[in-house]
Amino acid sequence: MTMAISTTPTYVPPKKRGMGCFGCGCLILVLLVIIAVGVIAGIGYMGYTGVVGITSPTPAAVPSFQATDDVYNSARQKLADFDHDVKNHQAATIQLSADEINALIARSPEIAKNNIHALVSLTKNEGRVQANVPTNGLSQGIIKDRYFNLDTSFEINFDPSTKSILLTFHTLQFGSKEFMGPNSENAAAMQSLTPAFNQSLNNGIRNNPDGAALLNQAKSIEIKDGELVIETQ
Repeated sequence: MTMAISTTPTYVPPKKRGMGCFGCGCLILVLLVIIAVGVIAGIGYMGYTGVVGITSPTPAAVPSFQATDDVYNSARQKLADFDHDVKNHQAATIQLSADEINALIARSPEIAKNNIHALVSLTKNEGRVQANVPTNGLSQGIIKDRYFNLDTSFEINFDPSTKSILLTFHTLQFGSKEFMGPNSENAAAMQSLTPAFNQSLNNGIRNNPDGAALLNQAKSIEIKDGELVIETQ
């Protein structure tokens, strides 16, 4: 005869309203595209003279985005629910539209404090980031009062065996200089740097405990049907 053994159900805290700290992890995926590309392609690859050559003394105009309360609150709640499920090791899926990501960017105190302007576009399976990013923070004050004026398009994939995000660039342009794209003469050289960039990107995410939790539990991360979609196991 088999005896049934009763166990006390595991307590799962109720979902909190508002955005948990992990919510920033989803935004990191977008922001690191802006920041890390500038660091790797600029400082790491080109050095001081090269960085000056691909930066500008003035920021490029980035299309403005007016974040409505409804879109912003929807994005915050999605992140809070996703945060809850990931922290409790529950399978979860989050889908963020370009408008929701842009609303988070537009109302982020950290973005405003660092004077970063960025706009994200998502179309089918491709993302695009237009941004101007001051060099002061990226170069640790070595190159002051200049801007990375960035326009890049890319695909996002996820390798579940290594728990790593893999970006594939379609275009990459700093100011008027095109490094990847139909008119680029440097595409092959820049493409060879993509593995190093992806390694740097993943290391940067893993330096944040919440980012590490996201990668460790992720099943897939991709742009699908014009949305950023993240699934965890």
